[in-house]
Amino acid sequence: MVSSIVVPLDGSDLSRTAIPVGEQLARALDSTLTLLTAGWGSTVEDLERDLTSEAAKLDVPTQVTVVPDTFPATAIHHAVSGTDDAVCMATHGRGGWGKALLGSVAEDLLKVTQRPVLLLGPSAAPLPTITGGVMLVTFDGSPTSAAILPRAARWAERLNLSVRVVAVTKDDGTPIGQLDHGQLTDALEQAAQVFRDAGLTAEVELLTGKDAAGAIVEAAKHLPAAIVAMSTHARTGWERTSMGSVTMKVVHDAPCPVLVQKPPTE
Repeated sequence: MVSSIVVPLDGSDLSRTAIPVGEQLARALDSTLTLLTAGWGSTVEDLERDLTSEAAKLDVPTQVTVVPDTFPATAIHHAVSGTDDAVCMATHGRGGWGKALLGSVAEDLLKVTQRPVLLLGPSAAPLPTITGGVMLVTFDGSPTSAAILPRAARWAERLNLSVRVVAVTKDDGTPIGQLDHGQLTDALEQAAQVFRDAGLTAEVELLTGKDAAGAIVEAAKHLPAAIVAMSTHARTGWERTSMGSVTMKVVHDAPCPVLVQKPPTE
């Protein structure tokens, strides 16, 4: 299913918040855990010693990897490229001009990888439990949004999660997307059936709000959700900066980790 859960670390307290979540994933998915860092300004020996110290605290099979003098997103991408690994990492989840000026390892990674990435934003609860709760799956009827469904179903089964598939409509009930109300309702039921066919409990819900990301975050808080699962276009350049990113807004404000999957083709 997943060979290894790769947890990127940069020495910060923020990055280390992903370790217990990665440990839960590794245990549920019968995977190993890989602690990875891209070395800048420290020797490989020092970095390996720090990672080994972190690994010794864990009760799942764990390996450490140091990629010296490499940009973080590149190091992570190369670590999972061509494998069936997944990434679990913490991020500030910046959007808009903050993203344009400061950069974001998480977004840089999402542009280049098609591996699943579980992101913990700054609003996620400390030491979140991701098993035995509810997975909130976002869907708008498009092929892009449907890309998350098979992965989400496999993870929900292994993490013992029930599922709530949601779409967002405007205040007047008009869907945000290309489908009309009836088409969206039918598409939601078809998406939920993917989970039901896997033996999971799945419900559907239409959310209302002017801002799709805000509606998703509020739904995640209300449940509360253990994981939000969604696909992303991972836009680049001016389109990304001017339009913003629903995915990264959700990551920034969600009270739980967010599973992101980029479609195989765009």
